Amino acid sequence: MKIAIIGATGGTGRKVMERALELGHEVVAVARRPDVIPPAERLIIRQGDVFDAPGMAKAIADTDAVISCIGPPSNFSPGTAKKGFLNIMAAKSVMAANFSPGTVMSEGIPNILAACQRTGIKRLVMQSGINLSNGKELSVVNRWAVSMMRRIYWKAIEDKAIAEHAVIQSELDWVIVRASVLKYADGTLKYTAGPSARIAPLRPLPFMDCADCLLRAATSEQAWVRKIVNVGR
Repeated sequence: MKIAIIGATGGTGRKVMERALELGHEVVAVARRPDVIPPAERLIIRQGDVFDAPGMAKAIADTDAVISCIGPPSNFSPGTAKKGFLNIMAAKSVMAANFSPGTVMSEGIPNILAACQRTGIKRLVMQSGINLSNGKELSVVNRWAVSMMRRIYWKAIEDKAIAEHAVIQSELDWVIVRASVLKYADGTLKYTAGPSARIAPLRPLPFMDCADCLLRAATSEQAWVRKIVNVGR
């Protein structure tokens, strides 16, 4: 399968790219800075900016499915730091980005939808966050945690909610994947995923496990089509 990954230089996007290549897929990595993506077999690298709708259509052309891993820009690069310290730095960067999220989701996702429609791509998977849930499927404690996160990061929630609404209203075969907190760690492939899955929002999930779930949503989980899926532990 030929899969376009938008936001391929981010924490999740990198791992989606790695996992897709590992599973034998052909990958089109789309990023604003394509020069930072190292070449690999079955990997096509294209420049693309989600604020540029016509350019996005060119970037994802001739693919079978699109996975969006975009989010509030944190400008964080993992570098060579040890994983423990790496996660502390990443958390600070993500928190700052969520306080000032901009409109990358509310403007970028509609442009991706338009690009899919223009190029005839039917399957779109959007990475979102568990904080978009109203918490009814979670435990009482985790429902409270989500409620608190929604209050703290209300700007990011509002921007992402607009994006989710646009996806839901589209005619594509979409899947929205709401992930728990993510971390840099080795993937285990031991996670819980599915519509209304009961997960722990603040229990960190490795980026690779989230990436695996996104790929399943794009390639094999027909029961997830046009549904919101939670992924975590």
